[in-house]
Amino acid sequence: MVDATSVEKDRDKVVPPAAPRTAVLVFHGIGDQRPMETMLGVVDAVLGEPDEPGAIGRWIKPYVGKDGFFDLKSVSTKAVGDEGRRYDFFELYWADKMSGTRLVAVLLWLCDLAKRDRKSLPPDAMWIWYAIVGLMTGAMMAAVHLVWVIGLNLTATSPGILQQRAMAAAEPVAAAFLAFGLAAAAVVWLCLGKGWRAALAVLLGFALLAFIGYWNGIALLTLIPVLAGLFIFLGPRAAIGGMAVVATVALVIVLWGPFLALVFGIRSATGSLTNVQAAFDLVFLTVTFKAAAPWLLGFLALFLALAAIFLVPYVGDCARYLRDAPDNIEARNRIRQLGLEVLADLHKRQSGGRPRYDRIVVVSHSLGTVIAYDVLRAFFVKQVSSLQLTDKMIQTFKPIDQMPDDALRSTTFRLSEQDGGPNWAPASGDAAGTALAYQAAVRWTFATFCQEQQASFDNGLAASPWRISDFVTIGSPLTHAALLMTEDGNRDSLSKKVELREFPVAPPAHSQGETGRVLFGRDGSDDGRSPDLRPRLQHSAMFALTCWTNLYFSQRFVVKGDFIGGPISDRLSPGTVNVPLRTTLLGGYFNHTHYWQREPDRKAATEHVRALALATLGASAFRRVRAERSSLASQPPP
Repeated sequence: MVDATSVEKDRDKVVPPAAPRTAVLVFHGIGDQRPMETMLGVVDAVLGEPDEPGAIGRWIKPYVGKDGFFDLKSVSTKAVGDEGRRYDFFELYWADKMSGTRLVAVLLWLCDLAKRDRKSLPPDAMWIWYAIVGLMTGAMMAAVHLVWVIGLNLTATSPGILQQRAMAAAEPVAAAFLAFGLAAAAVVWLCLGKGWRAALAVLLGFALLAFIGYWNGIALLTLIPVLAGLFIFLGPRAAIGGMAVVATVALVIVLWGPFLALVFGIRSATGSLTNVQAAFDLVFLTVTFKAAAPWLLGFLALFLALAAIFLVPYVGDCARYLRDAPDNIEARNRIRQLGLEVLADLHKRQSGGRPRYDRIVVVSHSLGTVIAYDVLRAFFVKQVSSLQLTDKMIQTFKPIDQMPDDALRSTTFRLSEQDGGPNWAPASGDAAGTALAYQAAVRWTFATFCQEQQASFDNGLAASPWRISDFVTIGSPLTHAALLMTEDGNRDSLSKKVELREFPVAPPAHSQGETGRVLFGRDGSDDGRSPDLRPRLQHSAMFALTCWTNLYFSQRFVVKGDFIGGPISDRLSPGTVNVPLRTTLLGGYFNHTHYWQREPDRKAATEHVRALALATLGASAFRRVRAERSSLASQPPP
């Protein structure tokens, strides 16, 4: 009888080493995403479209996720190049966990954003803030006006009677507002210590209300509820901005005679509105101005329709994920937990007793970049919290750990052919002292870490606990991190969170009381101390092992390029490679979903598609894939 043990030993002797594999995990973005939609776009960008000459061979197979989700599939390639490396693509699908978003959740999130510092927006995009607060102010004014009109009709109350009562009470109302204004200004200046400018602004606001109450008090029926709602939901700054926008639009209408004649039936011989009282009614939407009601009803209907078609399906995902309200916590936690499980599964997979993947790349788009960022920083803490660093690893981390704050200069990068293949090149100067030089140090550290640090997985595998070499963000709202991820939208608040190591950056941030960026607690010397006294990786040192590359279409005035994406702050994360891109798709407008779509006249030479492939594969792997594709394209068809 044959000894099974000896057969197993003989089999191990002849089994060749497992072919190296790279896993690419794709996080999709906002909208009603279908499973595999984004991932297949990334696959085609990296490997070529299936019917394209020279495309890398691939096959699609079912991938049942950790939550038993059967609609997902993975894409695997054949061996590529002399190395024989294979690529497996997976998608972290999370859209189903954000279903059921309500309009009120979106509006509350927009109200939160309106209260934050708008200065964190690009200067040429400031108008979008005014447009949003103006639209919300107009919707609130229209709703209040229509409620009054409907209420008066239901109660058979004449607006004329209200007008007479308002005129009779004009002087007492004006005096009351002035008294309240003086008291409020005194409180702001003397009690709250806000200064005379703030007190004067409060006094002027009440003086304006006093004037309106004296001139035409019935306008306060609309104005007071609107102002109260705006100050509660939008805050003072946004309330004033919204009222200014609405008043400006109303004044344009007032001075535009043909529009008034066509829409409201108001005509004048001079071509403009000469009835001052009617102008006042239109600007402040008094209930006596009945001509506005049908048009305001249409405006509200259009607003609700656009909200149902656009705001809820697209902005709704952002509203629920980025707003930490109690109703959103469970959905956010489900998504992040799924991400942790998928990354853990990819790290545990093995082939012939060896890790199946020696390199994992995370590619993310739109809101998926924020989700991936959250998942990665949580997974890093989980993987390194109890890790004991080897002596060699401690020394390898030293160059990054002791890097001065001014070691890296700010610049963007572009796709360039160099050294026989494509790579990133600085927009100005050489690569020394830029994010490219930092990424070279990170890749060396990552390679050493994978060799030196071993962890035991629950399936018996012994391998590196962190094999995520690259984090690729595409059209990332992280460019607006100050606005989206702080309570007040202030850049200084974001800097404080980075300093406190809540948000990882590249290179890892210095923190108060620590001399290093990567190691904490000890100076890193080897003096035979016990393991619990040796230096450890601090919890936000993720980008000392992982390279961060950020792709975006340069935007102008919100509509040109991709407003959602943009550069990662080079003040907080100078080690991130920011790559601005251009495209002719849609004439270069509204390009948020075009990162993996080819330009019809360029196809394989489309620069932004090549940039995505380079960011995903890395320079050396991209050259091997391109050489393989050239070889396949030159072969005669079967």
